[in-house]
Amino acid sequence: MQKFLPFLTLIFLVSLITLSTYKLNKKQEDAQDSQQPFSSTESSVNFVKTKIILPDFSLPDLFDENQNFSKKDLTGKYSLVNFFASWCTTCRAEHEILLKLQSEKIIDIYGIAWRDIDENTKSYLEESGNPFKRVAKDSRALFTKITGIEAVPETLIIDLNGNVVMRYRGNLQDFSIDEIKEFLRENR
Repeated sequence: MQKFLPFLTLIFLVSLITLSTYKLNKKQEDAQDSQQPFSSTESSVNFVKTKIILPDFSLPDLFDENQNFSKKDLTGKYSLVNFFASWCTTCRAEHEILLKLQSEKIIDIYGIAWRDIDENTKSYLEESGNPFKRVAKDSRALFTKITGIEAVPETLIIDLNGNVVMRYRGNLQDFSIDEIKEFLRENR
């Protein structure tokens, strides 16, 4: 029996590691399943249904120090909030999509400059075009902690009550416009 003790210990440890790995993978799969894609076309899904109840908040307006961007700006209509930064190359890649959304007047678009320098953000929007109805600044990323944003770009769709109902991580694509239109058709 003494001969087999190291072998039995090894089998026990391998079994324990295998079981732990299986449970961890199962937990991750369950977490992914709980975020339901909006579109039925798996290959083009980027918006994910979510529910984040936004507290009352107030962020300084980028262009007018006497104004603030708040939850009141987002209530009573569906809105899109895009978190971006002038230093973010991926944000620059999605900028044309935001301009197209603005030109089609599909939804009110608000921008939140994330961890950016005010003058850089202003220059970027002046050079590239400003698709936003209002731009707030969150240089210390305080508001993004409420919504769980860890990187930019990220886009949220806000419902009539001023709460997040859809989330898109990464840069918007051409098909994102169709997803937004479809969502609005189904929810208006």
